Amino acid sequence: MTQQGMKSKDPVVLAITPARGGSKGVPRKNVKPLLGKPLLQHTVEAARGCPFITRYVVNTEDVEIRQVAESLGVETQTRPEEFWHDNTFQEVDRLLQWSVSDLESKGSTIDIVVLLYATAPLRRSEHITECIDLVLNQGFDSALTLTEDRSYIWKRSPGEHSSETGSGRKVEPVNYDPAKRGPNQKEGWNQWIENKAVYVMKRDLLMDTGCRLGGRIGFTEMSSLDSVDIDRPEDFKLAELLLKLREEHD
Repeated sequence: MTQQGMKSKDPVVLAITPARGGSKGVPRKNVKPLLGKPLLQHTVEAARGCPFITRYVVNTEDVEIRQVAESLGVETQTRPEEFWHDNTFQEVDRLLQWSVSDLESKGSTIDIVVLLYATAPLRRSEHITECIDLVLNQGFDSALTLTEDRSYIWKRSPGEHSSETGSGRKVEPVNYDPAKRGPNQKEGWNQWIENKAVYVMKRDLLMDTGCRLGGRIGFTEMSSLDSVDIDRPEDFKLAELLLKLREEHD
């Protein structure tokens, strides 16, 4: 995945896909077939279409995931056992730090890190390219993909306990005033949600802060139709339907 004509002095852009074998919501989801391809392959193909990526690594502890990645011609990296379970604070960010340190200890030079979850199979190559461009060429320290959200958000009122269930609990609005509700199209929304499709960060930001986002943060907006994040069985079904529609109309 080396950009044509790229010289040795050009920034090294490392893309990493973390892929555990022990997924919970959808068992073995990273290798589960989605329209005839392992879920992981959709991310591999999107990464291959990005001219800025100079190196791409799938990080895993799982033998089958490693075999799938290598069958697609992708470099793999075996993570240590402390990162096998995805159950600790900032685990993916710490895994990214470990991945960079491991590669650098073997002589690699890395300038920009790109995080591509395998659970975003509808992201397109141009989304990755646009997000990297923000950090590579437009002065941002980190960037991510977002999708617009026009939801009226509510939260549990202070003093209400999260363990309580059922109706009758007190709630209050977060992002609007019910007494000043206007037409949805005229609300002047300035609200997006992370869709977990692309994260880009300067290497030094990640290593110095332990966080993938910081400094001057930019974003690339993605359509909700491209923003399915697979965490539950119904997400997998939705992604399959949307991919079928894309194939019919692209």
